[in-house]
Amino acid sequence: MSLAARFAALKAEADVLAGGLLEIPRRVLILMDLYRHSNGNHTFPLIAAHGALWALGYFEAGGSLGRLIGKRYFYNSTERIYRLGLLHRFAEDFRRVNRQVCVDTWTNYRFTQECGRERGAEEFVPEPLLTALNEVHTARESGRTFETAKQRQIFEQSFHCEQEVTVAPGVLAAVNSFDCRIMQALCLRPLVRFSYFPACRYMIFRNFAEKDERISKGMRAWDYGARAGWKHVEESLGLYGAMPLDQLADPARHLAELRAQIVRQGQIMAGQGAVH
Repeated sequence: MSLAARFAALKAEADVLAGGLLEIPRRVLILMDLYRHSNGNHTFPLIAAHGALWALGYFEAGGSLGRLIGKRYFYNSTERIYRLGLLHRFAEDFRRVNRQVCVDTWTNYRFTQECGRERGAEEFVPEPLLTALNEVHTARESGRTFETAKQRQIFEQSFHCEQEVTVAPGVLAAVNSFDCRIMQALCLRPLVRFSYFPACRYMIFRNFAEKDERISKGMRAWDYGARAGWKHVEESLGLYGAMPLDQLADPARHLAELRAQIVRQGQIMAGQGAVH
């Protein structure tokens, strides 16, 4: 099988595994499995899992921002329904970006694991990310765990690639779809707190649409994680209350069960067959 065919097959498989827009717990399992498979050297999936679960409780009609809108327009049901509708549309756009990040992260990791050292792999995975993931696979194969500085470097390469290729276009499309400046301002100035952050620490965005600000805040989130310890960062995924703790404790088993179920239904093979 050519590199192009293998990359396309893996991406088709990732697309099926990632599920629908509302199936965020599935994507958390995928991301957690990648983090553990890397022997803890690839921290990007772990931070991405926190981002997905935080957004689930924020950009939803019943989440933090939804409750704020409900209180602000409690006196006018028509206006309240209209603005919650705008929030719902933005939340869907945000989930779409989150889903694509998961698909790309899984595809790039599995492709480089299999084919990252072959000539031409850089045509499918950007060179800086390819180099970083090849280092992750080499370390895992030899049983090594990176020092903190190296972990941060690998995260930074992954994060920059994700922001450039996946997030920036998705966020821009979501922002351009807004026809209400007040709602746009509310959605683009989130107050972010992941469950492992130090007490009373938040990240306040001036403009979530700005890539440089997202990168700066993302690196700060990584630094908080490094200080807290990655075991704590893992365990604190359960604090969002969005999925069973037994799934978070053994994501590989639950992901294998999910994959077996999907294979029985023929979805993965059908998706891969479409790319040959």
